[in-house]
Formats: sequence, C-alpha cells, structure tokens
Amino acid sequence: MHIVYWAHSYRKEDAAINRHFGLLIEQAERLIVNFDPPSKTVNESKLLQNLRSCDGMVAVLTWRATGPSPYILFEIGLALRARKPVVVFVDDRIHGDLLPPRILQQRFSPTTYFRQVREHLHGLRTLKAYMGDPPPTRYQPSTDRRGCGIIGLQSLVPLERDLVMKFVDERGYRAVNLEEVDPVNPLAFAQFEHLAVLDLTLRYVDRPSPLALYWSGALSAAALPAITFTMDTAYPFSAAFPLDFQPRPARNGSSPELESVLTGEFDLFEQNFLNTQSADAIERYVKMQINAGSLRGRYEASTRDRFIGAIMGDTYNVYGPAGAVGPNAHAHDLTVTQVWNQLENKIDLAKLADELAMLRQAIESRAADPSQKFAVGAVAAAEQSARQHDGPKAIEYLKAAGNWVLDVAKDIGVDVATTAIKGALGFPAARRCPMNRGTPTSFGSARSLRRHPARTSRCRSRG
Repeated sequence: MHIVYWAHSYRKEDAAINRHFGLLIEQAERLIVNFDPPSKTVNESKLLQNLRSCDGMVAVLTWRATGPSPYILFEIGLALRARKPVVVFVDDRIHGDLLPPRILQQRFSPTTYFRQVREHLHGLRTLKAYMGDPPPTRYQPSTDRRGCGIIGLQSLVPLERDLVMKFVDERGYRAVNLEEVDPVNPLAFAQFEHLAVLDLTLRYVDRPSPLALYWSGALSAAALPAITFTMDTAYPFSAAFPLDFQPRPARNGSSPELESVLTGEFDLFEQNFLNTQSADAIERYVKMQINAGSLRGRYEASTRDRFIGAIMGDTYNVYGPAGAVGPNAHAHDLTVTQVWNQLENKIDLAKLADELAMLRQAIESRAADPSQKFAVGAVAAAEQSARQHDGPKAIEYLKAAGNWVLDVAKDIGVDVATTAIKGALGFPAARRCPMNRGTPTSFGSARSLRRHPARTSRCRSRG
C-alpha cells in the first residue's frame, strides 16, 4: 500500500489536467492519495504533518501567467526537506531551471497530455520503485507523550512564557525547552533523540539567541512540523513566499492575542476541524487501511471515497473522479459501485458496449478542446470495460467523461448509454407518474408533454 501526497492546483482551468493525473495516480498505478482536508487557512505544520504520513509526493506544476503556484513550490520544498521521493509533472511552458535537476521530473503538454500517458506512467512507476514495496514504517516511535519542542522562550516575559508552557501541556504535549539541551557534545544522545521523536516545534522568532538559531536550523533540516509566531509589530515579512508560511502575528493593534493565535495554529496542525471524534469512524478508517494493504493491485476509486467518508464526516475535499461527499449525500454523491448496483437491472452490458462504440465515433469527430479529447478516451475505456462485463468500471469512466458526452449521447439517440451516463453523473433515476401509466417524467420528456400536458403538470405539482 503506497500513500502519496498529491500537490496540485485548485483552479478551474486546471481541472482537465487534474483528472488526467488523478486517473493515472489512482487507477493506473493504484496509489492511495493523501488528501489535504479543507480549512480556511493553512500553515507549514499542517502540510508537514500530512506529508510525514505519506511515502512520497506527486506534484503537478501547471502554467499561469504570474508564474507557478508558490504553494505547490512550497510543498515540493517540504518533500525535499523531508527526503521523501517526489515526482513533479511540469507544464511544457515552464522554464527548465525552476527545479533542481536531480528531482525526478516529467514534462506534459497542456494540449496533448493525453498522448503522453506512457511517459507519465513511467514517472509514477519510478516513484513507486523509490518508495519500495512495501514502504518501511517509521522506526521506533516514542513511548512517551507527544513531544513539542519549544524555542525562543528566553525572549518572552515570564507571564507569556508561563502561558506558552501551560498551553502546550493542556494540549496534551510534553514540552521540551530545546535551548536547555546540549547540542555540542556528540555523545549526548538527547539532542538526536529529540530530533527523532518530537511531533511538533513551537518557535518564538523575535530576538533569537544563538542556540535558538541553531535549533531552528536543525529542526527545519529534520522536517519537523513547526509553528512560529511573532509579537513584533514591525516584523519584516517576506514578499517572496506566501504569508501562510511565515510567523503568525500574535499581538499588535489588529492581531489576536497570543493564546488565541496558538489555539488556531494547533487546531490547524491537529486538524481539529475534522469530524474524527466518532469512535466508529476512526475504527472504520483503520480497518480500511488494513484492507487496502491487502488489495494487491485491486484498489479502486471507491476505496478512496470510503476513506474520505469514514474519517472526514461532513467535510470533503475531492481531487478527481471521487464519489461520496457527506452523510446526507444524494444520488450524484454515491460511489461507482453503489451507482452500478442501482443500474445493473436496467442496463445490458453488451448493448451498452455497442452504443458506447457509436458514441465514441460521434464524439471523436466533435472533440475540439483537451477536455473533450480526454472524454473520448474515457468513453473508449468505458466501452472496453462494458465488453469485459465490468459494470462499475464502465460507470467510473463515464463519470470522468462529463456532461458534454451526455449531451452528445442524447443527440444521437443511444438510450442505454444515456441512462448509464446519467447514473454516473448523478442525475436521479426517472420516476414513473401514476397518471401517465409508466411514462418516465422526471425530466419532462417531450413525448409525455405532447401526449398528456395536463396530467404531466399535475404530477409535477405533487412532488
């Protein structure tokens, strides 16, 4: 079971690229994607916490007029710092000197990326080889309470110093004042032990002592999650990278007080906004990790959907062709297996395959932009899956094909394919109006409106 951190853009114009790499990562190479749960803000400690639970990183650098996303570049830097294997897929329009040459990189074309599947799969397989099979677990975690290294307390006034120490203890951490640890004697193992087992560091950046600077560098090189804060109203913030990854102002004319800032930063690190208080949800998540580890090549997209649903409750961040989005999910939120279970008795797979072949020929002649060309491949894959009697897989590919394919299917009159695509995209199944004796009316077919306009109107008014 390989778990990868996927760093990618959230912009609408990059959606087709994301779908392409999402299929390759999750379906072709059977990698489990670590999701960065959504929140109103982000900090370095949250990203490093997620990265440390992964075996490697897949990053997709798309082009934008203002330059590549500094957030994605920051995440790539975290992977390098943490010494995690990483593969970066880089848009052809981005200059070649942006990343260090030793990083595993693959180029992709913004218009013909779908013809570069072999190269992209090769990059992912190389990454898997570096991660190992199975990837090693973390060596000997600490048997003590979670540890939080403290740096810079000597520069705080006693009242604020006591507040910080009390806060850390009440959050359930063993506070370690690193400036009291000897970093000079190589036979004093405490320094190495702290670097190996601390879960988090908290650093006050104003007026740092030489020891504070030493430990800041050592902990950064060790890729330990860090929360930093300043009380300097004139702190020299940098314009070279996002403020999200710079010290949080803890006290000035408009910033919150110290305890409030610490609470927000620790909540981000611990991801307290997740609905993980349910013991049942946590148990389901652990069981699914065990099951996913024994799938041996049979991992499906629905597996990831269930991971998300089990651990995140009502909060979801869907990267690609995923399904469930909450406990009150509607038809369009079901996993592909659930959708197929609803459609199985209505669809003949042989007939579906024949109609998808007709549909593929129709959209091949109409496809103009990259997303439409991507849809051609998705329909071809769905056709092949249907011929292999794999209904859930056919539904999965049809979901990736999108609404444009549905419009063409309606236009050329392939009814079975239309039904399958509607189910894949989450449109509710047609319900039968009792006054129309079996005529489907959920979308108000033209035929039913012509035959029984009054009856159809009354049926709609009832629900």
